[in-house]
Amino acid sequence: HCNILSTIKMTQIVLPQMVARKKGVIINMSSVTGRRPFPMSIMYSATKTFSDYFSQALDIEYHPRGIIVQSVLPMFVNTSMTSSYSKWCMSAPETFSHKALNTVGIASRTSGCLSHSFQYLVIKEFFPSWLHLTSLGTRFVIFVFKLLLRK
Repeated sequence: HCNILSTIKMTQIVLPQMVARKKGVIINMSSVTGRRPFPMSIMYSATKTFSDYFSQALDIEYHPRGIIVQSVLPMFVNTSMTSSYSKWCMSAPETFSHKALNTVGIASRTSGCLSHSFQYLVIKEFFPSWLHLTSLGTRFVIFVFKLLLRK
């Protein structure tokens, strides 16, 4: 899958040069769907989980060599992939990128900005994993996506 292969290949290209310089930054884009299984989005969720775990392992291995590896796990950002969704809870790409870059060197895993961290906190606290993975939880996810798809 492209989310996995591109992450591995780009890392293979840039990492040796960073190791030689003893410094560098790798930022991998994961997703909130990479934090736990997401019904209705299985392949995307699984590949984003890979990106997050890959980033965490790289950071542990290469941080002592002066290389920062960060996993960004945003909620919704207004892109072509989310163009059919309602914009009420989305960040503009430029705004999100600027805020996410401010977290480099501070956190190895980040939602990218405060509003996305808050949104994830609400989901995590009010929609726990044990409920999320039940048939009721799946119906709720479908209901929420239908609400988000409304413009």
